[in-house]
Amino acid sequence: MRYLAVALLLVPLTGAAWTDPFPVKPCNGVDIQDVDMDTVQGYFEKGLLTAKQLTQCYIDRINLVNPHFRTVIQINPDALEIAHDLDQERIQNGPRGPLHGIPILTKDNIATADKVPTSAGSLALINKTVPRDAHVAALLRLSGAVLLGHANLAEFADYIAYDDYSEGYSDRGGQTRNCFNATQQTSGSSSGSAQSVVGNLCMAAIGTETDGSILLPAMHAGIIGIKPTVGRVSRAGVVPGSLSQDTVGPHARTFRDAAYILDAISGVDWRDNATFNAVVSGTAVRARNFSEAVTDRSALKGAKFGIPWDVLWSSSAGSVTHREAFLEVFRQLEDAGAILYNNTNIPRIRELQYPYGWGDAIDTPEELWARTYLHVDLYNGIDGYLRNLKESQIRSFQELLEWEDEHNSSTGALGGGEIWVSGADNFVRANATHGIMNETYYLAKLWRHELSRTGIDTALTHIAADGTLTLLDGLLVPMAGGGIFDSPSSGLPAAAHYPAVTLPIGQDPWQLPFGLGIWGTAFDEDKLIRYGSAIDDLIRWRGKPQFYNYETTEIPFDPRWPGFFDIPPSDA
Repeated sequence: MRYLAVALLLVPLTGAAWTDPFPVKPCNGVDIQDVDMDTVQGYFEKGLLTAKQLTQCYIDRINLVNPHFRTVIQINPDALEIAHDLDQERIQNGPRGPLHGIPILTKDNIATADKVPTSAGSLALINKTVPRDAHVAALLRLSGAVLLGHANLAEFADYIAYDDYSEGYSDRGGQTRNCFNATQQTSGSSSGSAQSVVGNLCMAAIGTETDGSILLPAMHAGIIGIKPTVGRVSRAGVVPGSLSQDTVGPHARTFRDAAYILDAISGVDWRDNATFNAVVSGTAVRARNFSEAVTDRSALKGAKFGIPWDVLWSSSAGSVTHREAFLEVFRQLEDAGAILYNNTNIPRIRELQYPYGWGDAIDTPEELWARTYLHVDLYNGIDGYLRNLKESQIRSFQELLEWEDEHNSSTGALGGGEIWVSGADNFVRANATHGIMNETYYLAKLWRHELSRTGIDTALTHIAADGTLTLLDGLLVPMAGGGIFDSPSSGLPAAAHYPAVTLPIGQDPWQLPFGLGIWGTAFDEDKLIRYGSAIDDLIRWRGKPQFYNYETTEIPFDPRWPGFFDIPPSDA
């Protein structure tokens, strides 16, 4: 990857006087800073607030904050009318459920058949018409949510380029920045979704993940992120990264809010065959009661968690900057009655995972690289998506690449002074495959999937010295990083198609949040929500973004964690 100069904060922020430039104003006289859905529904019920008023307050805040942080790519011009109609429906028929009247942002790769173009952050798709709502968007509308608009993202969900890109940047939306400190990372393609939630620009948001793009942005925003099992939520109508690994999930301030959303968007969809996996596995009946799994710290008594030390905790994610905070969480967990099993390591993890962030293990043979099959998936997924667009002059992956080649020769991003255009080197590599699923494709894909799946399942079974087997409730992983490195705690569940959650536990000297992740096996979302919410109730850490360095405009933004130069510990 090419690292380019940016304006760096080279010393920690420690006690310097600072006034929040964007305080959250009361909405119709009620406090909406970090408010949860149950509280808002109470406001609605008591007549203290309407969905239209709340939507207007979020629109006003987007207009105030977004010019600096670029977390929202476009507001839905019909949002106020939709909210008004939902207010009238509430008066006449009562609420549809917990999402009734709740303003939610959707990532700009999730199709909405309205006046907001779905472009995956690309100027190539800004005037193209989608055939219908994505299944997720349709279900959100059915639940009574107000689709507030589209969140910004790393263009084409980080898959347009490897060598010439800026994390969280899209040609259409500009550079998404971290609301805690604008010089620091947002990490992962759902940057706008996560930062909009923590910045109080919406109630909740929907992100997508191929590898890390729900979990890592949630980590750096200090919020809850849920990456569902592949097939739990339909991907129909989502601009694909990899149909074999893509999933859709919520970013929210609380586990209950995230569970409400997962309740609404889960289920079978005939346009996405992967959603039938839940039926085959016998877990379809659990598709709409995730909110019932939310609990408190009392659920930790007797809970059993594994700590996979090798690679995950021994890498930069477990560096000295964060280690004491993690050890304190472990102490609190044990005090609450949880049982921790150390060194429940994942077999052959050193063949699968780069220790210091996203990517293949250092010595992985090229024919087994993840990109060996992800390039093929990218070509076929986007090629199929483009062929279903209406009134589009770009109807194939090849034509999209030609458009990018022509337009990337000049600058002109819509970034309010941020003038830069991303490259398309990864598209070039994907186009070279012609989407051919040959022996090499299947070998790399199945090798990584099977080793990741069996590795996590094996680690979830602890074997004591006397041969006693203990089935664990989850694997605890660090959601943090150091230096130019980032957390390696997303690659294995992505390749295994397994679920994972992340919750915030602290903040580093540069004001950047970090968190704790939990991994489970297929369709274990209810268990992860149960124990994630219990740990969250125990720790109760929430950071308030101060919008440090909000006036910075420099891009590209390649280096991970600029200003945080930590030496990775030895792997010995």
